[in-house]
This record gives sequence, structure tokens and C-alpha cells, in this order.
Amino acid sequence: MNFELVQKGNWSYYRAPELEAAGIVHGFFTRASPLLASYGRDGKAFLDAFALQRFVVMDQEHGDAIHLIRDGERAIHGDGIIMIERNAAGIVKTADCLPIIIADAGSPMAGIVHAGWRGTVRKITLKAVQKMMELGAARENLIVLMGPSIGSCCYEVKEDVYSIFDNRGFSGKVFRRSGDAVYLDIREANRELLLREGITGIYDVNLCTYCSGGLFVSYRRGERSSRQINFVSIKG
Repeated sequence: MNFELVQKGNWSYYRAPELEAAGIVHGFFTRASPLLASYGRDGKAFLDAFALQRFVVMDQEHGDAIHLIRDGERAIHGDGIIMIERNAAGIVKTADCLPIIIADAGSPMAGIVHAGWRGTVRKITLKAVQKMMELGAARENLIVLMGPSIGSCCYEVKEDVYSIFDNRGFSGKVFRRSGDAVYLDIREANRELLLREGITGIYDVNLCTYCSGGLFVSYRRGERSSRQINFVSIKG
């Protein structure tokens, strides 16, 4: 499954065309897209562009809370959304953390999580997958898309973060060392969680928010007030 960069109106985003063709509308937005705050109270331009009725966005907490959206529910705080309701978008905001879309087009059901290092050690991606399977998604049908995030090329962390991951059972593959510096591979850490659960349909856009030529907002690059959005929805 490949990714393509799409321009739709004011929105520039990456998507997997095969998943879109299966009825899962989604996107990992670049910094060229409007900020979420600019969408207005109801985000009419965004909703019209993607033929949606509403969107759900949370105050993110770098945790592992996941919300189920079926019949007009809202989610106030958390870092994961599972969509069963059609024509509604679940949104997470990122600026170096990893956005992950999980979908079973056959159910149909789709989830999206915001996986920073804290959410990753709390295994938010694994918990979202398990919750979706409890709701009827089939393990063998699950497709996981990893969006742009800071890469192991640039994500230097302290030894205390290394120890936390080590104590939570992650392998040494999720880190690399260069001299005295330690770098975290947040994508590999989430891939480990998924593979342990038997999820193999994992696809990575493999773009670093820090060093991809300014294509994305990066918190580590000093951009503290902006976020790009990532969304998933089930076509009605």
C-alpha cells in the first residue's frame, strides 16, 4: 500500500489511495493546510471538502484514553478515537508525535491515535487495536497507517526515557545510539506493539516532521503554537 500527496482546495495531505477506495476517508495533513482553529465553530469548509457531517477533536493529554464514537458522541479529553459513526471525522493534532490510523473497511470501523512517547509506553496503539477487535474488527483485515512524525534520525531523548521503555518490555531496536546520544524510534516502538498482537498490515509514510524540509510543523524545531491535523472517517 503506497501513499500519495494530495491537494484538495486549501488542504495538502498524504493518504493511501487503496484505503480511500475501500471507503475509509483519511489524511495526514502538511503544514500548508489551514490550522484547525481557522476552521471556525463548525469547520464548514473542511466538512464540505471531505463530504463530512461533523468532526470530533479532543484536548490531547499524552495518555491512553480512547473514545468510541457511534451516535453523535463527543470526546473531550484523550488521545484515541474509534469511529463507527459514518460521515464523521476523528481528528488528532500532531507536531512531532506519531499519528496512527487503524481501519477495518469490512466492518466498517476506523480508529486514530496520537502516540507520543508517553502514549506509546502506555501502549495506546495496542489498546486501540484490541478495543476494535472487541467491537468486531477482524485481526486479519486491520490496516495500520503510520503518519509523519519525528524520526529516529532526529528524536534525541534522555537515558530516563530509554529506561522507561526498557522496563515496559520494548526491545533495544526502538533506540539507536550515536556517541553519547540516544535516539528513539517511535515508529518502531509502535510497530513492535502491533506485531506482538499479530497485526501485519502496517504501512509507514516514513516522513520525519523535524527534517523533511519544513513540510510539517515540528515542536522540536521550536514551533510551539502550531499543529497539523490528521483525520479518519467512514464514508456513508
